[in-house]
Amino acid sequence: MKNAFRKPVIRKPSRQRSGVLAALDIGTSKIACFIAENNGSTGPVIKGIGQHASTGMRSGEVVNIEALSVAIGKSVEAAEIMAGLPVDRVSVSVSGGAQKSVIRRHLTDVAEGVVSERDISRVLRQDMETSEGEGRVALHRVPLQYMLDGVKGIRDPLGMRGRSLAVDLAVISAAESTLANLTTVVERNHLEVDCFGASSYVSALSSLVEDEKDLGATVIDMGAGVTGISIFMEGNLVYIDQVPIGGNHVTSDIARGLSTPVEEAERIKTLHGSVLAAIGDTDQLLTLPLIGEKTRETAQQVELGLLGEIIRPRIEETFEMLLNRLEAAGFGAAAGQRVILTGGAAQLPGITEFVSTLFGRAVRIGKPVGLVGMADATRGPSFSTTAGLIRYTSVEHESEPKPETLHETRGGMFGRIGEWFNNHI
Repeated sequence: MKNAFRKPVIRKPSRQRSGVLAALDIGTSKIACFIAENNGSTGPVIKGIGQHASTGMRSGEVVNIEALSVAIGKSVEAAEIMAGLPVDRVSVSVSGGAQKSVIRRHLTDVAEGVVSERDISRVLRQDMETSEGEGRVALHRVPLQYMLDGVKGIRDPLGMRGRSLAVDLAVISAAESTLANLTTVVERNHLEVDCFGASSYVSALSSLVEDEKDLGATVIDMGAGVTGISIFMEGNLVYIDQVPIGGNHVTSDIARGLSTPVEEAERIKTLHGSVLAAIGDTDQLLTLPLIGEKTRETAQQVELGLLGEIIRPRIEETFEMLLNRLEAAGFGAAAGQRVILTGGAAQLPGITEFVSTLFGRAVRIGKPVGLVGMADATRGPSFSTTAGLIRYTSVEHESEPKPETLHETRGGMFGRIGEWFNNHI
């Protein structure tokens, strides 16, 4: 009985990353950079903000390395000037890469009968030996629950007694080529990639309150080129997916449907666009230039209601695709009673009412919360991803992939030996 009571094992608190943090949201329409300082106790404080129009991205994928590199450089430079701080490492958002999620379970023996930090690390490291498939790498590994001798629902098993420890992990993967191209455009600006963050995941981290995470919520990140979806249940991310359709596709539909320049289509979408029809839409007229014509005499007049008739089908298509994917993954009815919309396209008038009707759930627009120093202009849903990247990188994540594992920098016999010791000793 002398070993019945041992000295209690104390969990180390989540380690805050102190110093300068930089986040880079590389979107299809804009590039945003936040620079923050974290003293390791009070949380990150935003010091600098930079923004620039994005060129060289399409539907979340790099299509012009040179143009995108220049745009990134200008965004980072503006943030550095405002902050008065140089940066050499940035966390980077990933909106493309055909992201997918899977839940995996791993099992290990408890070495001394009481779960230690080493036991937890060992069972988490097992997933790093699991292949994501040809051309794919893990972006995130999120522990959902631990199990000790078959007892489920344990959030933190440290110090508990048992013989067999298991963990369920939600693993988010993306195309390796997408990450490689993003790395290239970042490194062209003499910066290193600190880590990657799935856009719909990190935007949820900045926009959800704790009750929404615990009770269940669906976050839909409506970007210019990609619409991503993430589902939280019992405090954790359990599912992620995306469709390569976003706000830019609505703009293109307007430009084609009304034979007007893309810039004009974006302007009238912002000023007059809506997902829902309103009384008087057929009476109000919009004066628009025709493609290739610059004189006022050749301008056309169209009914405001016609604009809505162009916008609605594309929005319906996007959300129906998301619903189909949720149903196929088994999350159609288990995603909670709350839908949160983030991203620039979430600002389209009528979108909350439309989504509420379609999903049959309460809907709100998600905005970044919990960060000090954000300017009023950056408190909207279009900056949820950038703010979420800062929050995500301000804390150490034991189970998350490290940059070197994403790019296979540890090669050769000595690299394999070192990795074996990390995983087993």
